[in-house]
Amino acid sequence: MIEAGVPVFALLVAAFLVLVPAGVGITMIAAGLRRWNHVRRLTATGERATATVVDNQMEAHRHGLMRFLPVVTFVTRTGREIRTVLTDQSSNRSHLPGSQQTVAFDPERPDQAVSTTGQAPGTVSAVIMGAIFLLFAGVALFLTSLIFLSPGSPLTDLP
Repeated sequence: MIEAGVPVFALLVAAFLVLVPAGVGITMIAAGLRRWNHVRRLTATGERATATVVDNQMEAHRHGLMRFLPVVTFVTRTGREIRTVLTDQSSNRSHLPGSQQTVAFDPERPDQAVSTTGQAPGTVSAVIMGAIFLLFAGVALFLTSLIFLSPGSPLTDLP
């Protein structure tokens, strides 16, 4: 299974340099696509309600930047009043209290509502970053096969 001239250390380094970025890339792509599918499914088939912005949740980011998420309330068909944060509506400006927007939600989990704009922030960047990690894994596979695993490699000529 392992060639006689290839040291185990070289195989472990090659596996680490290829499998870790590939695993991270696949995980990021899967998470981005899963989030996109969730938002798409909710906007297509979820229950809808008109939500009113009642407050803003502030998040501090690096370099002193503040992001604002709208805190909204809406009433489900069963008459239950829900207060939740729309995580897909992050903005660098405060959301105007009293403004209204349509939200879609799963009746079993109404506190996880999404705006019906169809946007799923972060999904595109997750897929792009995942693709970059996969590209890095491909380059690492190529380079490690040249450096560690080729028959003329200085590492395979070790006694």
